[in-house]
Amino acid sequence: MEGSYAEKKCLLFVAFITAMVCCPAFTASAADAPVIDTKADQVLRQMSDYVGSLGQFRVHLENSVDTFLDCRQMIQLSRSVDIFVKRPNKFRANINGDLVAQEFYYDGATITLSGKRVNFYATLDAPETLEEAMDYAINSYGLIAPGVDLIDKNSYEVLTAEVISGSYVGLSTIFGVECHHLAFRGEATDWQIWIENSQKSLPKKIVYTRKLIAGAPQFTAILSGWDETPIKDDVFTFTAPENAEKIDFLPPGQ
Repeated sequence: MEGSYAEKKCLLFVAFITAMVCCPAFTASAADAPVIDTKADQVLRQMSDYVGSLGQFRVHLENSVDTFLDCRQMIQLSRSVDIFVKRPNKFRANINGDLVAQEFYYDGATITLSGKRVNFYATLDAPETLEEAMDYAINSYGLIAPGVDLIDKNSYEVLTAEVISGSYVGLSTIFGVECHHLAFRGEATDWQIWIENSQKSLPKKIVYTRKLIAGAPQFTAILSGWDETPIKDDVFTFTAPENAEKIDFLPPGQ
């Protein structure tokens, strides 16, 4: 395979960053307590509690993200993601999109990212729980697994960390399912979420708007196919493809 080892590491790092980022990673609390409408707060907490209570599940995401060509024309790129979660320490995401075809594995001991088109993969040791492993991946390597903000057991805290205000918009229908529509404001990012209006408080859609960037590009995720049936452990076990090359991760900035 052509190219130096350093070039391959750099290419893998850039490719995975492009693929893994699902939505803004909220890392710092707002200076003042957010002003969130009582109804919006209640519905978001119910969603966080319900998803956090699920021992295992599958969910399908259809993502679109606004980006810019060199000529500054905004275009929309798409990808689909199949997510598998088995608490407390297993996660997998299969990603297929306009730019990437990749897989993300966490088996309770290691995180592995595999690029199917470039035939590279990289593995790193990780903490013993899903939430700790995802935090480690973000803080050490800038890697954000798809949907991580929504599947965190404390997704309420993650999602509202930089919220200034939140409102209950009303009831809306997403693909035939009645949902609560909530809207939140932040300094740099505004976001909306649609949560199923039933005992199963499942998120059905989320939209992020980067309002400080010219053109206010958006990221949209549609969530469907929620399935709580048992998942075999071997789903989370990575097997290197034939002739795949193992390389190292590069921390951000290297």
